[in-house]
Amino acid sequence: MTTPVDALPRVAPPPPRAQETPRAPVVAVGSGKGGVGTSTIAALLAATMAEQGHRVLLIDAAQRVGGLHHLLGVEPSGTLGQLRGEREPHQLLVPIAERLSLFPATMDDPELRPTERRLLMRRVTSLHADFDLVIVDAGSSAESLVNACVDGAGRLLAVTAGDRISLVATYAVVKLLNERAPHVRVDILANRVDQDSADRLHEYLTGASIRFLSRTTPFAGAVPDDPDFGSALAAGLGTAEASVGSTAAIAVRTIGERILAESAATPTSLPRLLRKG
Repeated sequence: MTTPVDALPRVAPPPPRAQETPRAPVVAVGSGKGGVGTSTIAALLAATMAEQGHRVLLIDAAQRVGGLHHLLGVEPSGTLGQLRGEREPHQLLVPIAERLSLFPATMDDPELRPTERRLLMRRVTSLHADFDLVIVDAGSSAESLVNACVDGAGRLLAVTAGDRISLVATYAVVKLLNERAPHVRVDILANRVDQDSADRLHEYLTGASIRFLSRTTPFAGAVPDDPDFGSALAAGLGTAEASVGSTAAIAVRTIGERILAESAATPTSLPRLLRKG
């Protein structure tokens, strides 16, 4: 005998899934060698995006350097080692502007072992949810670059100059992340070079990446040499003040706007891998 449909027990429909809060894009800024302006680019990117109305968190993850607070004209409010129990990550934030906060690095934690330092830096990721964009200055050491990308960054801006040593070092960064963090997109950012030179260096880097790594290296853009901006920094002005009217700041702002637009269109942006054969 068939049971009438109306007599079957009614099962409540499953509750609707909670809509996940969109994750803030996490962009690491790094290089294969020092002296190419990695920290300056990170600071400019953070400052210009905050000026555009975005809530920005800037994290100084360059090991044993801790130079971002000097560029921004502020002093750290504590040390990374205090996250072992004395303080919480939000208590170490340094306000820079209305929408810009810095998590600074400090050089007075020599007792921190690399593994402990990395575990403490992972606690900083709890801050990401309060911001629209997270920028990590990963410096130029292989360890800090890999850690920043493995621990949350979805994109690396690989800063390079136009000289041959910088190009070789930048290719080494692309190769390193291809092996250690293949999910991270690596964009080339040419600093202190004109557009023609930037096009040539990108052609060299993307050609080498396709040939030897079977992946592309998108071009983030070129930042022109801006002597006035450099002079203002040397005179002691903070990045935000020195960037007023700066051609370098305008170029970096354009790059930042493009990154946010792409992140909104494709929340998970993976590097495009090419098939061999």
